[in-house]
Amino acid sequence: MSTTMRALSVCALAVAAGTAGADTIETIDFGGLVHGEIVSTQLQGSHGVTIDARNYSRSFDLAVAFDTHRTGTRDDDLEDPWSMGNLVGHTNLGNALILQENNYGIGDGVADRPDDEGSRPAGWIRFSFDEVKTGIGFDILDLESATAEASSLKLYLDGSLVASIDFMDFVDAGADLYDPTVVYGNNSANRIGIISADDLGIEGFDTAKFKLGGSMAIDTIKTVPAPGTFALLGLGGACVARRRR
Repeated sequence: MSTTMRALSVCALAVAAGTAGADTIETIDFGGLVHGEIVSTQLQGSHGVTIDARNYSRSFDLAVAFDTHRTGTRDDDLEDPWSMGNLVGHTNLGNALILQENNYGIGDGVADRPDDEGSRPAGWIRFSFDEVKTGIGFDILDLESATAEASSLKLYLDGSLVASIDFMDFVDAGADLYDPTVVYGNNSANRIGIISADDLGIEGFDTAKFKLGGSMAIDTIKTVPAPGTFALLGLGGACVARRRR
């Protein structure tokens, strides 16, 4: 994408927000990856996203695919069927994404012992998109209530923080994003519906950083591309609401 196209006005995007393309949803489900595969640029060509991670407790920073259909893994709380949450039962989720706790056998790009980081807080996993998005939804797996308060989603545009969503907002009856179907705990699986830029009082974002309060996994990332699919970089934040939640 050219610099000129990426420099279109955020104000122009706001005018176009209700027009064609607003209902398009793109899904990242990590299908096609193998159990333990270290994820970085594999989805760049197909989904326009680069993934990186930060582990607060290790000397290595690895986002790794975890096959939730497997049994006998190093974390049976990430194995289906799920025991609680709004995806309770034998939900076909396939691969999820974890922050890797160990570095056994990673020399070939595939961790021999996939296991999610259990330290609290654990770290973060970041999705950097080629194009601006105006909505996001996702699945949260095995988020214990004890770590929920430290887990959040940070959204950025052109390097600036534009919104912060605490995962406790989904279970707090007084919060705007409250969802009575969401239940956290061991072996839980919850689907968070699309949260729009309008819901957050922003125009859009190009980066989503999941801050992990402890052991958990992220799956089924759904995004809504901005109309015209123009990324808006280099504007210094003109016309963009910077309100933090």
